[in-house]
Amino acid sequence: MTTRFLLIRHGQTEWNRGAERFRGRADIPLNDVGRAQAARIAARLANEPIAAIYASPKQRTLDSARPLAERLRLPVQPHEGLLDIDFGALEGMTIDAARQTYPAVIASWLATPGDTEFPRGESFATLRARIVSLLDELAPKHAGQTIALVSHRVVCCAMLCVVLGLPPNALWRVRQDNACISVFEKHDNGFVVTLMNDTCHLDE
Repeated sequence: MTTRFLLIRHGQTEWNRGAERFRGRADIPLNDVGRAQAARIAARLANEPIAAIYASPKQRTLDSARPLAERLRLPVQPHEGLLDIDFGALEGMTIDAARQTYPAVIASWLATPGDTEFPRGESFATLRARIVSLLDELAPKHAGQTIALVSHRVVCCAMLCVVLGLPPNALWRVRQDNACISVFEKHDNGFVVTLMNDTCHLDE
């Protein structure tokens, strides 16, 4: 049976504005724009036959999921598998600042992200493995259903690379904007992507 996934990147935070910072495990709230985006997501998906909502257990993802959950009268289920990659020592740094302190790490992250391991943090290989584990868990659990996943940019990009069969170093060939929606399905013979990085609901 088919499982349909609605993959949602969280709304805007102050660390997404201007000079972006490595967010990772920092528990940053949505800003006013992000809260408005969460409401737009809820309006867009209110008529979808969603059976369950899972989110990374961080403020920005839980708060992005909450308006949809309230409309559908469903709980938001925190799931560790949806946590952002752990940037370790780079958390909170801008790319320019990190390039000065960790030039080799930044060079790897931008050119060969699949080979990158962050000091005192997580490797991309570990992140990708937990994404695969998450999909292996939820697809059979929700066979025949539609579920929503609310996560972070790197996780969303990496998950779409997994379902598209792209190699880890193709990470930056996938774009996921704040509050975007992507849709894919798990069939018996593999995954099919039907929508990517849709933000039309933000313009309504």
